[in-house]
Amino acid sequence: MLEFNDASNLDAAEARKPLSGDFTVLVDGAANAVTSVIVGANSKLVYLTLTTPVRHGQSVRIAYTDSTPDDTSAIRDTAGNRLTSFPSTAVDNRVPDRESPQLITTGATRPKVNGSQLVLSFGDASNLDADPAHKPATGAFTVLVDGVANAVTAVAVNATEKTVTLTLSTAVTRDQSVSVAYNDPTSGDDANAIQDAAHNDAASFAATTVDNLTPAPPARTPPRAPDADSDSDGISSAQEDQAVGPKGSTTGDGNNDGIQDSAQAAVASFSAKTSSSSSTSVTLVADSQDGKVASGSHTRITSLEQKAVPAQTPKALETPIALTSFQAALNTVGSSETFSLYVDPKIGANGYWLQDNTGTWVNLASSPYGGKMVNEGGRLRLDFQIKDGGPFDADGEANGVITAPGAAAQMPLSIVGQAPDVAHDGFWF
Repeated sequence: MLEFNDASNLDAAEARKPLSGDFTVLVDGAANAVTSVIVGANSKLVYLTLTTPVRHGQSVRIAYTDSTPDDTSAIRDTAGNRLTSFPSTAVDNRVPDRESPQLITTGATRPKVNGSQLVLSFGDASNLDADPAHKPATGAFTVLVDGVANAVTAVAVNATEKTVTLTLSTAVTRDQSVSVAYNDPTSGDDANAIQDAAHNDAASFAATTVDNLTPAPPARTPPRAPDADSDSDGISSAQEDQAVGPKGSTTGDGNNDGIQDSAQAAVASFSAKTSSSSSTSVTLVADSQDGKVASGSHTRITSLEQKAVPAQTPKALETPIALTSFQAALNTVGSSETFSLYVDPKIGANGYWLQDNTGTWVNLASSPYGGKMVNEGGRLRLDFQIKDGGPFDADGEANGVITAPGAAAQMPLSIVGQAPDVAHDGFWF
């Protein structure tokens, strides 16, 4: 219906009314042909009948061009003044919403389920009614999972998304077959139903296939056996995961390199017993550069254990954690390797002591032997070097394996001060 403003009435004579083809009507962008034209003279209204009825919520535009300006057919008043054209103009769509929401069963918004959440999407010109007082009852839905009923425990309606989400009593698992059906309580306007904002109820629908989007459960990592040794260093991973490192490190990272010791072949940690029967954490690093494994290292610690001190050990050598014996496999036969041993400074060690092939005890963590002692974040780090097949390699062979039964120990300074540069009672200072 078009309304015009004119001092005169419109010319409603049948012979002079505008041609239906002079009007262009677009509904949601698609042409909708005019099939008849009626002119109301006194009301100054022009009524157009369209090929296809317009629905609620559709976008409508109209344009007019007098295609026969030389004849009498046009929008005109009784004085003979004619309207030649007007451009595309928006039309106020006052068609009431009488259409029910329709379940979408194809495309990206078809019914889908993920775990315990089943989502139904609807097509409708209006929003859905999300008033909690109007939502459908849980019992209106029938959900079958592999043919077995799975009760709906909650219903949530999203007005603007036009979705109804069902919560299932039992979560669906991947690859299960799922269907959903809905029963509208009555054929009339029900208070509790799937409905739009105009209170048009969605119709009942029979069992409809639901797309199961539930992901496969994450692969279960089998629990690690208590004695498992994931890096093959002779120490169980469970024990290495308890390592104590310098300040700022996490438990299990005895050298504070940001990597768990149980995941590194060149780092090994264990709990040693002290002479007072308490426990203390000890960490050994092979191919060490200031306590961290050198980049690209292929050195492996193959064993690390606490051993008893030999009976012939000089009494002046105090060994609060006995011997820390280890083996390391090298990448190059006959090469020298740098090691770092982390211990608690409270044990009182002042060096890493090891017997050479003549039975003399030497502090390898001292500058004459290329070593040093460092306080790193509250831990004592003993750095030392041993050559494969050299005088401090216990197996005495250049075979790519270093064996070292040394000790983080203490030599009283009074003895050190007596003979700093000569062998004395089995010691070398």
